Amino acid sequence: MSGVLSKLKRNSSGRQTPDKAEFPLRDEHDPRVLYVLSNKARRVSLKVKAADRQVHVIVPSLRAFSQAQTFAREQRDWIDVHLEGLPPPMPFVPGAEILFQGDRYRLVSPPGKGRAKIDRAARKIVVPSPDPDSFPGRVRRLMIREARAELEAATHHYAGELGKRVAKVSVRDQASRWGSAITRKGEGHISYSWRLICAPPDILEYVCAHECAHLIEANHSPAFWAVCEGLFPETNKARRWLNKHGGDLHAVGADD
Repeated sequence: MSGVLSKLKRNSSGRQTPDKAEFPLRDEHDPRVLYVLSNKARRVSLKVKAADRQVHVIVPSLRAFSQAQTFAREQRDWIDVHLEGLPPPMPFVPGAEILFQGDRYRLVSPPGKGRAKIDRAARKIVVPSPDPDSFPGRVRRLMIREARAELEAATHHYAGELGKRVAKVSVRDQASRWGSAITRKGEGHISYSWRLICAPPDILEYVCAHECAHLIEANHSPAFWAVCEGLFPETNKARRWLNKHGGDLHAVGADD
């Protein structure tokens, strides 16, 4: 894997500087650290990315890259503490247990071919996979399929209560947020993290209500929270749950 220094070039002052097109850059000495250029950022900062089990160093400009490197080195203890404090990974491998709708399910890979399915009675996720290398991908696709069904149903329910129409529901591997909503030509377009299927059903419902509320109030003002709580009265309880257990959801599918 190429490190930072191999991608640097010298500017007119003789100091090494990365090219803008080379971002994001992996730290040469610590593969857990990734430098991310963000023109929206005002200062160098660190962000723990639980889903990737790494830390992003946010770099506001090319000129700040040297400062960002120094900052990352100075914060090595902070990085160690926060990454080591993440919940243990729940990889997609046969025999492992992962979260599904708030409960622990065991991953099993019976011989032969067949459609992946959820065995709720036995709390098993059954994924036939003749090729072991394809097993993680098949599990992920099953989780996305299950998430899509639940998220679409809840989204259309809450949007209907507001008299709004959602034209598209997307399910992605979003690491930075649980959902996002925009309005185009009077119709909602909402995107969610598939990891919400790992949470208890009421948490998934809350996130759907939250995003639908943004179709009325595109902010987090008191007016927005009033709409959100009108749709989902247990909003504060759900927010506390996500703040406390969000890392557990990001551990699902993470590698050892």
